[in-house]
Amino acid sequence: MKALVLLLLIACGLLHADPLQPQGPKCVCVEGVSYEGHDLKSLPVNDEGACCGLCTTTPGCKMGVMAEGKHGQMICRLTGSKAHLQKVSGAKSCYWDRTGGHSPKPKLAPRPKPKPLPKPRPSDPLPKEFPPVSTQNPAASGYTPTARSGEAVPRYNLMCFDDKRKPLSTNHWWVPAVLGPNAAGKNYITTLPYVVNCEKYGLELAYPWIMSQKKIVQNIVNRHWSISPGHGERYCVRLADEVTFTVTWGGTMESTIVRGSPYITATFHKAPGATVGTAQGLRTLFIDEDEIPAPTTVGAEYTPKRKITAVLRDSDESWVIYLPPSTPVTIKASPSSFGIGFHEGFSGVVRLAMINNCTTGLDGVSPHCPAKDTPNEETDPYISDYATAIDEGSNVCTEKAVVTMEKAPGGTLVQYHYKDYRCWPSLPDGLLTMVALPHHLAVTPCEGQTRVILSGGHRNLRGLSLALQLAGHTWPLLYPDYSIDWIGIPDKSKIPTILWALKGRNESSDEHYDIRYDMKDGMIDPYNAGKLFAKLGRLVLISDQLGEVEIRDKLLGRLRTYISRWYDHTTKNLLIYDKSWGGIISCGCRYIWISQPEKPEPHGYPICANNGSHLECPTFQDPNFDFGNAYYNDHHFHYGYFIYSSAVIAKFDPAWAEQYNEKVLALIRDIANPSPKDPYFTTFRYFDFFVGHSWALGIYSDPNGKGQESTSEAVNAWYGIHLYGKATNQPLLALVGETLVQMEVHSTNYYWHVPSNMDIYPREFKHTIVGIVHDLIIEFQTYFGSAGFFVHGIQLLPITPVVHLMFHPFWVQWGYPRFHEYCSNDPFCTESGFVTFMIAEQAMIDKEGAWEAALKLPDHVFSLECAGGNGNSLTNTLYFISAWGNERREKWLSDEPLCSNWEFGSDTTDTAALRDATNPAVAGDHPVALNTDPRARRGGWLWLVLLPALALAAAAAVYTHRGGDLPALAASALAWRPGRPDEAASLASQGPLYGTGE
Repeated sequence: MKALVLLLLIACGLLHADPLQPQGPKCVCVEGVSYEGHDLKSLPVNDEGACCGLCTTTPGCKMGVMAEGKHGQMICRLTGSKAHLQKVSGAKSCYWDRTGGHSPKPKLAPRPKPKPLPKPRPSDPLPKEFPPVSTQNPAASGYTPTARSGEAVPRYNLMCFDDKRKPLSTNHWWVPAVLGPNAAGKNYITTLPYVVNCEKYGLELAYPWIMSQKKIVQNIVNRHWSISPGHGERYCVRLADEVTFTVTWGGTMESTIVRGSPYITATFHKAPGATVGTAQGLRTLFIDEDEIPAPTTVGAEYTPKRKITAVLRDSDESWVIYLPPSTPVTIKASPSSFGIGFHEGFSGVVRLAMINNCTTGLDGVSPHCPAKDTPNEETDPYISDYATAIDEGSNVCTEKAVVTMEKAPGGTLVQYHYKDYRCWPSLPDGLLTMVALPHHLAVTPCEGQTRVILSGGHRNLRGLSLALQLAGHTWPLLYPDYSIDWIGIPDKSKIPTILWALKGRNESSDEHYDIRYDMKDGMIDPYNAGKLFAKLGRLVLISDQLGEVEIRDKLLGRLRTYISRWYDHTTKNLLIYDKSWGGIISCGCRYIWISQPEKPEPHGYPICANNGSHLECPTFQDPNFDFGNAYYNDHHFHYGYFIYSSAVIAKFDPAWAEQYNEKVLALIRDIANPSPKDPYFTTFRYFDFFVGHSWALGIYSDPNGKGQESTSEAVNAWYGIHLYGKATNQPLLALVGETLVQMEVHSTNYYWHVPSNMDIYPREFKHTIVGIVHDLIIEFQTYFGSAGFFVHGIQLLPITPVVHLMFHPFWVQWGYPRFHEYCSNDPFCTESGFVTFMIAEQAMIDKEGAWEAALKLPDHVFSLECAGGNGNSLTNTLYFISAWGNERREKWLSDEPLCSNWEFGSDTTDTAALRDATNPAVAGDHPVALNTDPRARRGGWLWLVLLPALALAAAAAVYTHRGGDLPALAASALAWRPGRPDEAASLASQGPLYGTGE
């Protein structure tokens, strides 16, 4: 089977057939050589790789010269183009050699002629939006309202929303466009495959290239296109949803940026001096299909019928610029620039698309070439397929989009619905064309409604992304169902030992666990408070599962008392409502210890020096206080623990759940509000539906873009929402939580858990796991340290049943030995409690070994002082090993892929023969969009989806969608009462499609 898997993947162009493919770009240092006479600046560095990176990202830098500083540290002296070479003993000059960049595309075997394209059809109306889970003002639940001041005030001058929205996005992928400047001076937005930056004069567009080192992989942005209406008026964002946003420049230019689009689109309206240009020299110019001599710096006028194609000398990239038919333009070129100018008062749509990232292979300027002096076409004979697909989709412009989710037999269906229109009404319609990332293809059907272009594509921080053509205007993704348990069932033989840990160790028994007295009063940040609450919550569930009702109720009483203080707003650190952005934030406690040596232990007492009830909040002034909570960092981590703990209480105490429901819902709405009709919270604050995972970084403008560290804590937040929805019979919450769990788990196994058999990251990155994923860089480190066991452990926090969904046994066999090595070589792994995560990971492939290791753990690893273990317990560790050790999901990456390709009119799943021959797929009418009587279904869903991190392949299915009553679902969501029958199962039949709204 494994051999067949590899053959299929190679046949699809999804794995490399040549194991000796060239390595990526690398840092090269020349001994005994220095460059003198033109110094730009000097900076401290750790190694030569960092020096190369600084030179690459510093404009004008020619060479980085390594030297030793006054105090023995390494210094990188960046030198410019006028510096001259000198031979100096002991010197070392470093530069970034990009000539060895690799293109992962193998030579393709002869292929059959592609099937005809389906007839384009108009865009359907967008689906209805989700109903709100609540519309109550948080102030009515005791969350004191406050307005922000200083640097935390929203930049309203950059927002001109058509819908006059009050709650504002803080963590969405496009939010850098409305934040203040960062240290790099550019608020880059990663659209995939491009990077854009909004300036007052217009839009900057870049195609990044990858720089990789042992511990980081980075998107380098050092060449730009500029698109300008010809004046310096400010810009503002007027539309935004989950996968698009629209920026306007004073009414003379507008651009709708679509996540995952291979096009950048600008719409001009009576622009005084519209231009499109780049500070790169021109190698070759085509007007439509005709090559012409390069124009001079003075310029020449042309009237293209449709498009201009420019092959750039400085990057070796080929770009297509699509114009309104027969639009006169002036084209200028010089050794260092290329530009297109439009007549004064120009109106119309202009689109740019990159179609080849290594066109000639000359001059060693492209880092994307398969080898030195080797263009893409020499190893990818069908490279022109990509350009053809870009042409075929060039007349489909997107206005906005809606993301929907719904339960269906066999999985959860997530769909991107695009509201599209003809960019140029006089030209024929085309096919919606997008760029699919590796994780997309594993859940995209291949039953004849899509075509994946296996040639061309883009290399970025998400691996190789390929062009995807759609028969309609909806992109469906099916995520397979997993069993999401409260606690799981342990091995009977191990229950006595678990009970011993729970109640048989005298005062060390976990039944006696309690939260420290000052923390009970809320003299603690919400993140660490939440961890301790969740520790109690898991002990409650375990006690219940083992029949220890008395212990369960005792621990439940503690949990209920302590968390209720936060919801009743009687803690020292208060949760309040931020009216400016629209979110729940913490006020903070400036903790001070009053020492009284003459008194009995603890010889003093703590106080909060600030008065939260008077809104004296240290979080307002310090972006790092409470881990940046008031700046919207990590709320899904912080409140995820609260929501999970509230779900546990609700499971056993419906009366408490009814009393506190709105207070809990305020936290859920803060991190994952599904409805744009909620007047107090933005939609899905933390989740990025296109990349399939969350972003933790809030309104602080970071040069590396949005970022996230702990995916397991993100999964824990969605897990908590799902459980709370189940416990309180709120099916919409259960669906939202389950869907986000499935998506975040899936993407984690591509972009955090590095697949061993797929080139997501270049081979220079030497690790099995990523600590932090940013838009522009991934790093093997954490925010609190670079130790390897920190990087591994933070992706296992907290240890709950849902964690096992994130770790494939194949990956653990590759990753666990590294974790064990890091932990064994550093005693702080045990002292910090991170050893508990290592044992949990070991359990997934070596249950008995992990069991023995857990029993040898010292008690202090679970103490309050151990940041890694204080949210865990020996009882929970043993229970997890017993219930989930050596666990095997029904569908794992070792499943044989069912998709050999994605082609219009061709069903390539192995279940195709089972289908009713009288019911063939019809191009242009994707089965997911059909609204047929459920009695007409034949055989239901026939999906079997290849899961994360083995291959870029997917299964297919026959499926339809039931119609239903939107008000009925809204009523069920808003009229919840404890004790009603669980309605979660009914959601599948309560369509139509619900989404995030227009």
